[in-house]
Amino acid sequence: MPLVFLIAVLSLLATFSYLTPLSARQLPGYHFAAKVPHAHTKSKEQVRAGKWSQRFEVRAGDCGSDQGWNDCSSDRERSEITLQKRWTYGTDQWIGFSVFLPKDFKTSDRVRTTVGQIHQKGGPSGEAGGFKSNPPVVQQEMKGNQYFAKVHILSGDSKNVRNSDKRFELASISAMRGRWTDVVLHFDTKGDDEVLEVYINGQRKAYISDWLKFRPKNYSFKYGIYRSFVSRNNGPMPTQVIFFDEVRMGNKHSKVQVNTRRPTD
Repeated sequence: MPLVFLIAVLSLLATFSYLTPLSARQLPGYHFAAKVPHAHTKSKEQVRAGKWSQRFEVRAGDCGSDQGWNDCSSDRERSEITLQKRWTYGTDQWIGFSVFLPKDFKTSDRVRTTVGQIHQKGGPSGEAGGFKSNPPVVQQEMKGNQYFAKVHILSGDSKNVRNSDKRFELASISAMRGRWTDVVLHFDTKGDDEVLEVYINGQRKAYISDWLKFRPKNYSFKYGIYRSFVSRNNGPMPTQVIFFDEVRMGNKHSKVQVNTRRPTD
């Protein structure tokens, strides 16, 4: 194998790599981040259930690349996991996770931090901010003092899609600091009217139905820290640390609810 090719392969794997689960209760997936040790670690600092959680950290300039995409040249920073499990249109999917914000957690008033999203593969495409874009179905984002869900309402041609959005306020950042927040997404495409619901600590905060125009090849779930168009902050973005725990997927609400009595590992 030529040395240049080998170096290129090793560089790629260092930035976009298969994530070996930290224990049996972490779902397998792919980690996309800068090549820095603080990007994603196993932590006992804050735990929702069991003995450890996943700690994500993104500092100004933390960007990586994979084949066909480069965060560093696309005004983005991230440490984000895409779960390996995929599902298709015509299924009933539930996703649950718990998120903890440190007491000193800072956001930007100009730049959104995405902490969770249902994405699609083989769906419509277009541009966003001058860059190639394959828009997701829904993003959970933090900006200023708001934690909100942004549902993407797509229309037009599948190769030049028009993207508008509907926002649902989920919680305030000030109320989330220093405590765990339990989040559940329900994405049901089995019936005649597609349904998306978002629950925060057991209360439904978002609901929309019959808004999907396109049917992609499949869907996936991403979580972590993803910051886009960071230059809009007019200065370096603040370092952000977020803890995730109890990330689950299933076909029933009961399968993704937090079980604090689960045997520890």
